[in-house]
Parts: sequence; structure tokens; C-alpha cells
Amino acid sequence: MSETQSATPRQARLMGAIAATIGLYFTLVGLGVLPIPGGSPRNLHAPSWILLLVGLLFCLAGTAVFLQVIGRANAGGALPTDAPFWIRVAQYLLGVTMYLSFAVLGSWVALTGQSQHFSGRFLIFDPATTALIARSAFGIGAIITWLATIAFAVSGARKLLRREKD
Repeated sequence: MSETQSATPRQARLMGAIAATIGLYFTLVGLGVLPIPGGSPRNLHAPSWILLLVGLLFCLAGTAVFLQVIGRANAGGALPTDAPFWIRVAQYLLGVTMYLSFAVLGSWVALTGQSQHFSGRFLIFDPATTALIARSAFGIGAIITWLATIAFAVSGARKLLRREKD
């Protein structure tokens, strides 16, 4: 079995640029600057702020990849000890914002998900029960994501404060 290889800096920059470009497109559609695909708001199954949030997530992910390259992070994403403090702060803020965005998305689906937007069937249950199961699953996932967001934010802040003192 072969071992997977890390992306080269050039490949990472390309992936970051692709993610950021996709994010920019969805962000501009969410802001109403670009037209909605298909030309009608009925083609969206979510409010435009959700599309904006998803676009921002892709932009943040692309930016995070660029930061990893600039900071010479290892394959696990850890920055070397001599990385500039501003890169550490930016990496932390991007991570917190991305966690927070995922938590908001999961919460939105759990709290406002409508049965007609959930497709498929779960075992022998009718569509309404399947939607309730799906909303519950998203709710559990949202709770886990909120807890992970808090844990990431607290532990990252402690690391930054400890590093700043050193």
C-alpha cells in the first residue's frame, strides 16, 4: 500500500485559488451582485445569507491554504516555531470563523429544515418522520459543532496567549 504525499506548495496554492474563486462566486451570488443560477430565487432552497455563508467558507478555506503555504506549515497544519505571530493569529481566526460557520449552517438546517427539502426515505418511515430524523441528526451535529467551536476557540486563544508571552 502506498503512502499519500502532501501537496507541493504550488499544488496547495492552486487548490487555495480554486477554493477562493468558488467562494467568491457564491459570495457574490449571495450578496446579489451576480445573478442566481437559473435566474430565479425559487432555484435556491435556502435564504441568500446561507449562500453567502457557504461562499465565505470556501473563501476562508482558500485563504487558510495560502496561510499554510506562507507559514511553511507541515502536513498536519502545524506552523514551525519561528512562524510570524500574525500568521498564527490569522490561522486561529480563520479556524474559529470556519467552525462557527459550520455550526450556524447545521443549526439552520436543524431548526428550519423543511420536509420537502429532505429527499429519500429512512427505513419504513414516511417523509415527515424522515425529515424529523434528519433535523434531529443535524441538531446533534450542530451541538457537537458548537462544542467543537468553543473548544477550538478556547484552546487556540490559550496557545496564542502563551506564545505571545514567550
